[in-house]
Parts: sequence; structure tokens; C-alpha cells
Amino acid sequence: MKSSIEKLQKFFNLEADRGYDNKAVLGGLAKMLDSWEADARRDQLPEELIQAVRMRLRDYDNLSPDSRRDALKGLWNRIRREEGKDITPEVEKQAEQEKAATPKQEKPSPPPPPPPAAQATSAEPDYETYDEGEEEEPKPKAAPPKKRAARAVPDGPPAAFEASVTVLDGVGPRSAERLARLGIHTLGDMLYHFPRRYDDYSQLKTINRLEYGDELTVIGTVQSANVRKLYSGKSQLVEVILSDSTAALRVTWFNQPWITKSIKPGMQLAVAGKVEQYLGRLVMTNPEWEMVDEKNLLTSRILPVYPLTANISQRWLRTQMDKVVNYWALRVQDPIPASVRQQSDLLDLPEALIQVHFPESWEDLKAAQHRLAFDEIFYLQIGVVQQKRHWAERTATPFSVEQAWVDAQLEKLPYRLTNAQQQAIVDIYQDLSNGRPMNRLIQGDVGSGKTVVAALGAAAVLQGGGQVAIMAPTSILAEQHYKSFSQLLNGEEGLLTPE
Repeated sequence: MKSSIEKLQKFFNLEADRGYDNKAVLGGLAKMLDSWEADARRDQLPEELIQAVRMRLRDYDNLSPDSRRDALKGLWNRIRREEGKDITPEVEKQAEQEKAATPKQEKPSPPPPPPPAAQATSAEPDYETYDEGEEEEPKPKAAPPKKRAARAVPDGPPAAFEASVTVLDGVGPRSAERLARLGIHTLGDMLYHFPRRYDDYSQLKTINRLEYGDELTVIGTVQSANVRKLYSGKSQLVEVILSDSTAALRVTWFNQPWITKSIKPGMQLAVAGKVEQYLGRLVMTNPEWEMVDEKNLLTSRILPVYPLTANISQRWLRTQMDKVVNYWALRVQDPIPASVRQQSDLLDLPEALIQVHFPESWEDLKAAQHRLAFDEIFYLQIGVVQQKRHWAERTATPFSVEQAWVDAQLEKLPYRLTNAQQQAIVDIYQDLSNGRPMNRLIQGDVGSGKTVVAALGAAAVLQGGGQVAIMAPTSILAEQHYKSFSQLLNGEEGLLTPE
């Protein structure tokens, strides 16, 4: 067994012996990730496996003891599959019995304040004996709600959406004023301050592998950064040469000379944009850029890039967002019923908020964005239905129309109405007579006879003693309608001409 895997087995078994109190490592299991990741790469473990371990242990502290146990079991099962070891039938049977004995439950609501301390559970078997069917790593094509519903709600109070951002460590009155310029005043505002784009450090291309038309993030070392005037003398061009161990890339910005105050030779820089071509060489023009933290490179994950304002750096805001999202998102109550989420194949709202800020994969990000977009449309539809109900509850003056009067008006027309026109008129008269406000749209091509239908509706209101206003979007169309209505209503054979 490789040394990095033996180290994990040691920590996992110690956690089991301690009842999953996250004290097998001083400061918690997450503290050993950086050193373990270096060992894992030396052992040439698959990158996907390394990232799976990182993702699981990063949020280990926020889980309940039961969820920690399940997380470590599932993680060890995946490690065993990667190692290709067989599983004894006896353990497989034991795992199936455990699964059958576990009742299926909905995601629990936030529990009351946590008890003083978690009691140690009974001794767990060595992790090498766990069955691979106990828990599997989420697969991109699996239904997201079914996979994500098992995430446990941590102990603690429900989400305090209205709490000021100053409750966060490191956010004082001055920082709160800067966040207010971004529209962020509360923790709820932070949860819904979504990234404008993402830097994918999990799938990077070296510069020598870039192709024309690629839209991606490139990371390299700044070799030079210069500003020069263009031929006209009125414009300036910032030119940065970015290189890695394979090749160099020319990056340019137009009329942004201040960039050279921040970009200096020797620094690590990430640029995101479209790869173009100029004089036979690949270039990036006016890309978004960010100084790269070495820690971000080691995480090899998708990082959010947030909208900023003066005196707020991407690194600082990302740190604050990490605090809010990891602690408060799981405490958000999902207003969409479970039946609707299942029918529409939606993530839980807490999981969607986590994945939209710190996605574990592009598939997870897409599922999170789908859920949040669904919420917007869902609430809009609810508002429309509510407005329609309020409108239907209002009363209006009824205008009764006698069939004899209708027949007499139709006889005065110089032509016979089509069936569609007659049906539209019947619908209008029914609306006018029911004592409720009418809200009806008559749709038809040019020349289909909408004007005469409107005139017959107006005539019914006028003969009942009411008043009618005809509105038009332009003065020319208003004048045309005036002539048409004058002829239809007031001519010798007009609809309102006395018998």
C-alpha cells in the first residue's frame, strides 16, 4: 500500500476510535490536506482521487458525527476501488444489512443548539473492510437532487439572513461600507452575491497547447510589462509577455496604462479570455486578469471570481464568502417543497448556494445555476398568479348586452364577420356582463378585423351609458383609429346611429 494511503487509513481509523470528533489530527482532518496532497502526488495517485479526498475533508468539520462516519466510509471505499482490492463477501453482506436497517428520511430541519459534546460511538472496524456499496462518489450524470439530499444540516441556529456583515471576523465598519457599494449589507446579500465568472485550476492548458478560439484561463509568469503609444499617439497599448515552462503568450490591453502599476515581472498571473491570432502568433486581447495565489494553484479546483469595488480584493472577498457559504448555506430553509424539487430534478437550495459559489465540478455548477434560475421564474409565476387573483377579486360595472341589439349592429356592417371575429365579440360581451374587470388580448394579423371587434366592444359600453378611451402607440395610428371609429360608430349606418 502506498505511503499516502497508509497515512489516510491511520487517520481514518483513529477518527473512528474517537467517535468522529475531528481530533485525530490537531486542528482537524482538513489541516493535514496540504502535506498529504504532496505525498499523494509523489505516490502518483490519480488526480481525481486527490481532489475527491480534498473535497470531502475540506468541509469535514461542518458535518455531524454520523455524516462524518459516512463521508469517511465512502471516501475509503473509493480509495479501495482505485487500488483494485477485492471485498470479502461477509463484509458485503454486513454493509447491505446496515443499509437495509437505515430508514430513508427527508433532509432534517435545523436542529436545536448542539449538545455539550459528542459521545464516542462503538468501535468501528478497520477501514479496509468497508463495502464499496456503502456510499459512492457523486457521478456527473446522476440526478443531482438525489445525490445532494444526503448532505447533513449542521448543528446550530437557522440562517440569519438579516444579520449584518459586521458579524464576520475581519469585517469592520470600514469594510462594511465598501461591501455596501456592491449592494452587500447582510449575510443574505453575501449568499446571493454570485460570481461573475470562474477560474478553472483543475483543467489548465500549458501555453504551447493553446489553440485559436480557445476560451479559457491561462496561468504563467510575467516576463515583461510595458506601455507604448500607438501610431496615432492618442491611444496606449499595455503589452505583457506571459510565459510558463513551455512557451510565451502576448497579452494586451488597450488604453489601460494603470495595469502596469499592478502587474510586475516575476509575478504569477492568471488571464481569462479568448485566444486570438495576430501576425501569425497567438495573443489574448483585453482579458480579465488576477494575481495568482500559490495556494489556489495547489487546490486544483474551480474558483469563483466576484464583482469587486475599490479597496476590496478578490482574495479578501473570496475568503469572506467562504466563511459565509460553508457555515450559513446549509442552514438556509428551502421554500420549494420536496415533491416539486424531485419532479423538476432540482438541487436543494443549500446545496445550490454552495455549488454556485464553490463548485466541485462544472456539472455541479450547471445544476446549481439551474436551481437558482428556477427559483426566479417560479417566484415570478407565483407573483403573476397572485396578481391575477387580486384582479379577479375586484368588481366593475356590468354592461349587459341584449342579443337583439347585437344582431341589429351586425346587420349595419357592410360585410359579414368571420367566425373568429364573432367568437371574440361573444367573449368580450361575456366579460363586460360579469361585473369583473376585463383583461383580454385580441391577437391577429394586419387586416384581420381587430378594429371592428374593438368598435363593437366600445359600442356595447357606450349604449350602456359608459365611456370608452381608445389608446394607440403613435399619433399616426391614433388618427387612423379616429377615422375608422368615427365611420363605424357615427356614420349614416354607424353602430350607434338610432334606429
